[in-house]
Amino acid sequence: MKRRACKCSFKARFGTSLINDRTSCEVTTLKKTFIFFLIAVIFFAPIYFQFFTPPQKVRIGIVSHADYCGEREVAWRIKIAAESLGWEAFLDEKGGRKLKKQKNLDWVICLLAKNPYTPKDCPSYQTIFHPFHFLNSKGKLRTFYEKYSGYLLTINPSKKFAHNFPLKNKPLFSSLFYPTLQYVEYKEVPLNDLMTMVPVWSNRVEDEKFKKFYKSLSQSGFAKFYGIRVRANREIIDQGYMGTIPFDGTSVINILQKHGIVLILHSDKHNQAQIPSSRIFEAAAASTVIISDENEFVKKHFGDAVFYVDTSFSAEELYRQVENHMLTIRQNPKAALAMAKKAHQIFVDHFLMSDQLLKIHAMNSEVKKQQQQQLISLFGVLE
Repeated sequence: MKRRACKCSFKARFGTSLINDRTSCEVTTLKKTFIFFLIAVIFFAPIYFQFFTPPQKVRIGIVSHADYCGEREVAWRIKIAAESLGWEAFLDEKGGRKLKKQKNLDWVICLLAKNPYTPKDCPSYQTIFHPFHFLNSKGKLRTFYEKYSGYLLTINPSKKFAHNFPLKNKPLFSSLFYPTLQYVEYKEVPLNDLMTMVPVWSNRVEDEKFKKFYKSLSQSGFAKFYGIRVRANREIIDQGYMGTIPFDGTSVINILQKHGIVLILHSDKHNQAQIPSSRIFEAAAASTVIISDENEFVKKHFGDAVFYVDTSFSAEELYRQVENHMLTIRQNPKAALAMAKKAHQIFVDHFLMSDQLLKIHAMNSEVKKQQQQQLISLFGVLE
């Protein structure tokens, strides 16, 4: 009886331990198999879909808002350019709330500052057309914007500029992005009169010099004005106001081509940051003769394809410069049209919206690779 009890005691003590060890080993094996399976799916699923399934259309989302005119215009240009590439582009003009219903988007571009919507199932990119809404007083990216997968910058994302983006635990993905537009075919336009947009903000409606200049221009008889009338610009435009332009990505081209000559004056903030507004791209795309201030970006990229005015002079002298350029254009229209054609070719060669979208899509592939590597690293920690 004692020997049988001893055997039972041995089984109870060592048999249970062996069973527990075996069970633990099986659980560990299953865990490793599961992790291996997930890693295999991450690596091989893209290869499978690339070679064994028909190519799918690129699907992108565009976040804008109907109340923000400039952003709305750029959003429509993105949509038109994307569709010219054969992509599907879903434009949400309610800040991204409607875009939540769209599934299987490749990426989303946000044109709004301080927008709460960020997609959970695909990368998203924040446009930064100028730094003063997005960087704090120390020149660093505001914490709110660290949630984005990457940044579309009008400022050159060089190594020198990278210190402005102190992102935590992730690399900086960025691509040059200008408020340009889709391809527009060259057209020899009639040189009827000068067209310019009424200023609505910045030194152009605050400084007395510019107020006097715009008032003189409006009384010249050769200038036409478009844009939104606000309290700040009502007193400086006496004559020649033609109304607003629909923000649909195409109407502005038709208006520019109707007049033939365009005046572009950037805000002081644009000139200080040496960045362009959308006006230079619109004017070049429309094949118009361009008169611009000495914005560094315009001078660098468009060179002698543009007439320039020096805005450091008085209002009277600034007006005389514009008047003299108008006289030159009238006296030698062939030379002026040759400059317009050159500016259009620069736009086509370097600043098409469709080319920018292709670069973003290539960057998006790198972003997804980085996200896959982060998942693999996470599984390694769990193991």
